[in-house]
Amino acid sequence: MIESKCVNATAHPLTRSDTRRLAKSSVLLRASVAIVILAILTACSGNTSTEIPPHLVEMENLTVIEADAEPTHEWNLVRAASYGDTDEVMIGQMGQFTVGANGEVYIADRNQNVIHAYSPDGEYLSRIGNEGSGPGEFRQINAIRTFYGHLHVLDSGHLRISRFDLDTRQFVDDISVPFEFEMVGGYVSYPGDFDIVDSDNYLIHFGTGFTSGAEGEDKKPKNHGNLLDRNSATFLDGTVYEFPISEAIVHREGGSMSMMRPDYKRQSMIMMNSNYIVHSWSEELLFSFYGMDGEYSHAFWQPFDQPPLNRNDILEEYADRGEPWRGMIRNDEMPETWPAFKHSVVDDENRIWAATYIEDEGNYSWRVFSSDGELLSSFIWPRSSDIRHIRNGSIYAREVDEETGLDQIVRYRIEIS
Repeated sequence: MIESKCVNATAHPLTRSDTRRLAKSSVLLRASVAIVILAILTACSGNTSTEIPPHLVEMENLTVIEADAEPTHEWNLVRAASYGDTDEVMIGQMGQFTVGANGEVYIADRNQNVIHAYSPDGEYLSRIGNEGSGPGEFRQINAIRTFYGHLHVLDSGHLRISRFDLDTRQFVDDISVPFEFEMVGGYVSYPGDFDIVDSDNYLIHFGTGFTSGAEGEDKKPKNHGNLLDRNSATFLDGTVYEFPISEAIVHREGGSMSMMRPDYKRQSMIMMNSNYIVHSWSEELLFSFYGMDGEYSHAFWQPFDQPPLNRNDILEEYADRGEPWRGMIRNDEMPETWPAFKHSVVDDENRIWAATYIEDEGNYSWRVFSSDGELLSSFIWPRSSDIRHIRNGSIYAREVDEETGLDQIVRYRIEIS
């Protein structure tokens, strides 16, 4: 079923199964259905039309947002607090961070292998965990999440997920992630991230890396997700999803391997809200929703004119880099345009935020959509402020402190007019 924002008032829009059933009845009905479908595909406000690309025409439950749709709200962002180095602590290397239900901020320190906890107003509270191999200790922190009173930490060095009580910030327990690294055809799959489905299950996201081995021609690598049962510490049968991996430039020579992902490469992004797995490919503003059984549910799409990419500008940007990096860029077949967006975020109200590319190289144009495809807001925001979490009516962005040159997390309060 394809829905357009200007035809959503239709009480019972046609599905593909309706179309097939009607088409069998008579030539007259086939012609009528064709006219209805054409009307849906070209429907729009005023006298303009939205052209739907061929690869989207067959998508069911697709909501089309007009290219010139106006946001329903105007949002202002007001700086409220910051989190980072204090008199009590110096962060070695800032990794992932997350935000608790009450606004506490937890920042992983990849250098010291600990987690730093802050109050909502930026006051340093304590460190969580230590470096080591014992209970509640870390070797390599990959991802952190909060869920119903606990901080959950994925440690790919120990291949386990540890839990800490958010009130006491003390270690509770951990479970192993049953996984063995395998290198196949120049690729390696690994548990690089996770989401919490409920109190009994994690969704483990397996990323794909590159090795110095030869690239396999008969196996196309994909990112995939599997459900891990907390109670048994075993994966449930079947793969929840499989999506293409992000583009990269890979150089293999003499048993060594170099890999880079310039900003102009297209990315495969996987997010989770309270009900669905959300997948997007940064080539276009298309967001597809899947249930926890992996079944496709619905999608929304908005046409977007991607800014042109100037090859000479990219070559100049990498001119001072050494080899093999400069040669990898020089020999790459660059696209003619930038991707549609840099990255996307799902917030605690299931809204989708996307940082779209514009010709102004210092800023992104952020667009905020409801989960059913309504354009809620859009605003210009500096690229140097990397929005990663939106919770409790605030956005949390990673920035560089202008005075110290150190990374920090900054909270901005959302004011909606």
